Amino acid sequence: MHALAEIFPLMRGGGAFLALIGLGILVGAFGSRKWRTVWLIVGAGLGVAAMAVLGATKIAFAGLPYPAIWQWVVLGVAFLVEGYLVSVVVRKVPDIESRRFWLWMLFIVGSHFLILGASHGPICAGLAIACMGNALLGLKLQEVDVRLFWGFDGVLKIAAGVAMVLVSYA
Repeated sequence: MHALAEIFPLMRGGGAFLALIGLGILVGAFGSRKWRTVWLIVGAGLGVAAMAVLGATKIAFAGLPYPAIWQWVVLGVAFLVEGYLVSVVVRKVPDIESRRFWLWMLFIVGSHFLILGASHGPICAGLAIACMGNALLGLKLQEVDVRLFWGFDGVLKIAAGVAMVLVSYA
């Protein structure tokens, strides 16, 4: 087994979640904003379902040590920070239909991966930097269709998620 998986046993389940939500984001890039929202929800739902099944069947941790309590704490802190930052964006960018709103949301999700790097490993931390950079580029390049940045975000999450799962079995 790969040493990273032993240090970061949450990476397998987290990777499965990322790959599925990334798939939803990628599919959503091929349609309107409403289409993106629907597929974001579908991807998140599939990710949560996968986590539930992987956890209930213990596949998420098969052959891995159980995560240390501090790793669970980091996971909780990451969600709290993400929730707080989402509330900031909702207040600062009230037009939830806008390009700016959705790119800031992608940035926030990316930023919470930085925190998750401590509990899920360096692939997750690298994903954070890539997602944040992609979102900032989308905010800067206003003339480029937002779906390009949205779709690329999905590809990044799929690639990192698959890598996390594969590394956890190596």
